[in-house]
Amino acid sequence: MTRANFNRITLVSVTGLQDATRAVPALELSRRQMPGARALLCSPNSPRGLPEGIAHRKIAPMNYHEYSWFVMFALWKLIDTDFALVLQDDGWVLDGNNWRDEFFDYDYIGAPVHQACVESAAGTEWISHFKWRDRIDRPGHVVRPVLNGGFSLRSRRMLRALMDHPEIKVEIPRPELLDNSEFRMRWSNRAPNEDVQLTATLRPQLEAVGIKYAPLDLCKRFAVEDSGPIYGDADFMDLFGHHAFWRRLVSIDPPSVEYKVKRSLAQRAFREMDVVRMLEARGYRVTFAAE
Repeated sequence: MTRANFNRITLVSVTGLQDATRAVPALELSRRQMPGARALLCSPNSPRGLPEGIAHRKIAPMNYHEYSWFVMFALWKLIDTDFALVLQDDGWVLDGNNWRDEFFDYDYIGAPVHQACVESAAGTEWISHFKWRDRIDRPGHVVRPVLNGGFSLRSRRMLRALMDHPEIKVEIPRPELLDNSEFRMRWSNRAPNEDVQLTATLRPQLEAVGIKYAPLDLCKRFAVEDSGPIYGDADFMDLFGHHAFWRRLVSIDPPSVEYKVKRSLAQRAFREMDVVRMLEARGYRVTFAAE
C-alpha cells in the first residue's frame, strides 16, 4: 500500500452550474491528500478565489442528465493522465494514506451503491436496498451492482470506451413514472445516470472489449456511498474516499460536512452514524439539517 504515482491521476470535478464554488473544497482537500496529482475544475465559469494548483476548463452549462452525457462522451478530451479521479462536492478523498496501488489494475472502481442489475433465467431485475446480496452466490444468477460515479477512479481507456467502440449503445428504457402535473419522467433504477449505464447496463459489452472492473471487496475498500449492510463491520477509517448526496463538504479550514438530512434520519440508516464518527475522528465538524 503506497501513495506513489499520484502524478498518474487527474482529480476532476464537473459541474454545469454557473457558480461552481461548491465544487472547490472537495477538489482542494483531495489535492492536499494526493500530492503530485493534477486538479481540474470543469464548469461554465471559474469561481472567484480558485486555489493555485487547480486548473479551470470552461464548459457549457449543463443540466443533470447532460452531466452524464458529458462524462460518458466528452470528459476524456480533458484528461491527459492515465487515470481520472472524479470528485463532487459530496465526494472527496478522505485519506491519501489509504491509497492502494492495486486500484491502478482496473479501469473503473467506485463504491457499490444499494442497487444492482440481476440476471437469471427469470429475466432481468433491478433490486434495491442491497437485497441483491444473497443472489451473488446463487447458481444461475449474475449480479452487477451499480458502482458509484460521483467518487470514482477511471482509466483513460474507460473514459474513451464509448467513443472507441461506437457499436456499444447507451440503453435507456421508457420511464416508469410520468408526473402528470409537470410531466417529470422518473426511473426507479436511475437508468439515464452515467454510472448506472457504465457499471450495470453496459457492463457486459464493455467487459467484452477489455474494460476491467474492480471486484466488490476492493470497491468497498475504495469508498462508501450507501452505508448499507454490505459494509457489515468494515472499518471506515480504512476508506480512501466516499460519496453520498446527503454528505456535503462545505469548507476545509477546518473541514466541515453538512448533512442534507436530519440527525434522526441518519441515525436510522445502517451504520451512517459510524460514518459520522469516522469523519469526526478525522477532525471534521459535522452538522445536520434542523429537526
